[in-house]
Amino acid sequence: MPQFFVNASDIEGTLCTIRGKDVRHIAAVRRVRPGDVIAVRDDSGRAMEARVRHITPDAIEAEILGSLPVRREPVDITCYLCLLKGARFDLAVEKTTETGASRIVPVISERVVPRPDPSRVSRWARKAEEAAKQCLRPSIPTVGPLTGFAEVIRMDSERTKIIAHPGSATKMKELLRSRTPGPISLLVGPEGGFSNSEVAAAEAAGWTAVDFGFTQLRAETAAALLCGIIVHEWSD
Repeated sequence: MPQFFVNASDIEGTLCTIRGKDVRHIAAVRRVRPGDVIAVRDDSGRAMEARVRHITPDAIEAEILGSLPVRREPVDITCYLCLLKGARFDLAVEKTTETGASRIVPVISERVVPRPDPSRVSRWARKAEEAAKQCLRPSIPTVGPLTGFAEVIRMDSERTKIIAHPGSATKMKELLRSRTPGPISLLVGPEGGFSNSEVAAAEAAGWTAVDFGFTQLRAETAAALLCGIIVHEWSD
């Protein structure tokens, strides 16, 4: 069943109105027709089943049939992800959304190659929204703002904090199994990884450098894999 996000203000009584870019997606891409049943989720997290009544070029009207079971995010993961070239950062946003990131923050580190462009944050937010719809996430991860490495490592003092660094003595699985599950922050580097000085600075600020595999992974693969491992180890 397709899922779409709406604002609480779009729901009046038993009627829900979907507007904006989702209208074309529902009608032209998903090929939903009057009488079809879809899932809608408002910005408070409430999920509902609704039957489409009318479709116009500007709006879709649906009748709410009832509530759907509430699904909770299993782990609160903030993924600090260094900028990547081309469409690879788009892919990383999509895949970390699918594998459980609650928040995605683009990071500028020493070895970042692309020129930082704050205007792309809105594009990445759309990518996260599209992925959340596709994988039936109960919420849309927030994305942004662009943040420098030095500022990132000073953040999140009350959370478990890990920085991905192949070859580290601490193994990802061992660390997760030694800690009490809770909010966690994950820092993943760009092409070429983090410099030794960056890793040392992060560790001095309370981050734990972790190794997570037997091969060298592309950054977008590592980010999605690590989010998935965290959810696997720490979810109920």
